[in-house]
Amino acid sequence: MRRYQVYLLQEKVASHYFGQEPKLFQLFSDRERGSLADRIIIEKQIEYISKPLPTLLLQQRIKQSLRESRGYSESEQIHRVQIKEPFSSADLIINQHYLTVTSQGALDAETIYFEVLRKIDPCFFAVDVEQKHFGWLNPIRQAKYLTGVSWN
Repeated sequence: MRRYQVYLLQEKVASHYFGQEPKLFQLFSDRERGSLADRIIIEKQIEYISKPLPTLLLQQRIKQSLRESRGYSESEQIHRVQIKEPFSSADLIINQHYLTVTSQGALDAETIYFEVLRKIDPCFFAVDVEQKHFGWLNPIRQAKYLTGVSWN
């Protein structure tokens, strides 16, 4: 089972740490594994670099994007996608400061959520501390490089 916490980071932080994702991962990992005193300090650091989640917008966009999808359901603020072939399921819960995506099977169901989120904001960063998986849902700097390129 995979369990991601997805944070919406400040644009300046996202821009600065693009390409340095292991440093961000280390911050989230240290919060999980540190002493109580360290975890309190690290939690404040994470709050500082994160933006509050636009929870109403997220609820609306997820429902709007997936309501016609086969295998999608929503109950008590838990969004669920289940795919039969190949087997894949994912739950998404919108918390105040982060999203939780729990998935199993193939990657298809969690990818559906990630695609919706990346269209909302390019600064979402996903972390699975247990499996040591992390990264941007949408690489932000790549698009910025292309805007300044002349193809003449």
